[in-house]
Amino acid sequence: MCRYAVSGLAPMCCWLTVAGLVGWFPASFESVHAAGPVEFAGTVVMTDSAAGKMAIKKESGGTRFTFVTNDKTQWEHGLKGIQDLKKDDRVVVLYQVQGSQYLALKVSPKEK
Repeated sequence: MCRYAVSGLAPMCCWLTVAGLVGWFPASFESVHAAGPVEFAGTVVMTDSAAGKMAIKKESGGTRFTFVTNDKTQWEHGLKGIQDLKKDDRVVVLYQVQGSQYLALKVSPKEK
């Protein structure tokens, strides 16, 4: 029995509580996982090979993202890993947001 029930309203009280939770949970889960991969073109500001992180500044303005890499990150056109990147290299990063991190799925040098 619902502890908030008032003479005969228990089923309605519990249904409203469950409906509120059911309506809330899927929306929050979808917003975390709904976005697909996004492309970000920019210039390498810094790399940290030990941490698997690289900071890239967007070409068109001041936006700067720090991307994390892992063993599934694909490196293209001569790049073999984060250690191949140097400050001021121009790259295109295909990334996906996972939790609070920008996970690099694919990194390619930007054609000049």
